[in-house]
Amino acid sequence: MTETTRPDTPGLQRLGADLSSIEFDSASDVQRYVVTLRDACKVLAVELEFASDDLEQRLRAVPPLGDDESGVVIARRARQVAKHLRRSAEAAREVGIAASKTWSSLRTHFGDHMGARRPKGRQINLQS
Repeated sequence: MTETTRPDTPGLQRLGADLSSIEFDSASDVQRYVVTLRDACKVLAVELEFASDDLEQRLRAVPPLGDDESGVVIARRARQVAKHLRRSAEAAREVGIAASKTWSSLRTHFGDHMGARRPKGRQINLQS
């Protein structure tokens, strides 16, 4: 069995290196990690969505093999194949959303430790 070589992916390798270099020593490190991951997921989701549309259109252009195969059948098959890329795009969006929720959760659960600011403005004293 021959070993297949991976395609050269400098962008993905750089993203992995950027993310792994963040040490989580401070809240700003967590925020930087989350923002980097969220932005990468946005780009990936858009790319996957465009790729699924492009693939579906190209597969729809494939001519039918016989008389019993119509353009409707080809279109349905093309949609079924492209569906997997659309699901991948949705999964990438979900990863970005979950990453953003990490920062929000950190502020909610560890805001006191992070020196969170108190809300500005007048506060009602409910003790009196």
